[in-house]
Amino acid sequence: MANITHVVGVKADQEKVFEAVTNTQGLAKWWTNDVSGSGEAGGTLQFRFNGEGPDMKVVAANADRVEWQCVSGPEEWLGTQIVFNIKKEAKETEIYFQHNGWTAETPFHYHCSMKWAVFMLSLKDYLDSGQGKAFPNDIQINTLNS
Repeated sequence: MANITHVVGVKADQEKVFEAVTNTQGLAKWWTNDVSGSGEAGGTLQFRFNGEGPDMKVVAANADRVEWQCVSGPEEWLGTQIVFNIKKEAKETEIYFQHNGWTAETPFHYHCSMKWAVFMLSLKDYLDSGQGKAFPNDIQINTLNS
């Protein structure tokens, strides 16, 4: 199996990070501006990019770990898990991101790995300065539509 992993350090405290990855208003500031649903454990979040996108069942939602499972969306994402491990360190809060359970390293996997890096930097910008770059204002990694 293939996984995607990233880590970023932010100035915000653990509570603010938790809100940014569970609250629809927070998620809309750094991932996509079209978010609905519930970020509480047992809830489902719907993320849309030009009308299409994944639905994530919230498996866990606590101060140091948020986990989603993809229940609809791109075929290669189905059944994969997205995890945010949130750790308070001496001078910053670190967010360890994982998108686990890919069946193979395909061109779409590589694309998503790069886009997750873009969105983790957007999350960092949102938490450090109050302004992320959520879709459709995110950094484009292709000359065609990303």
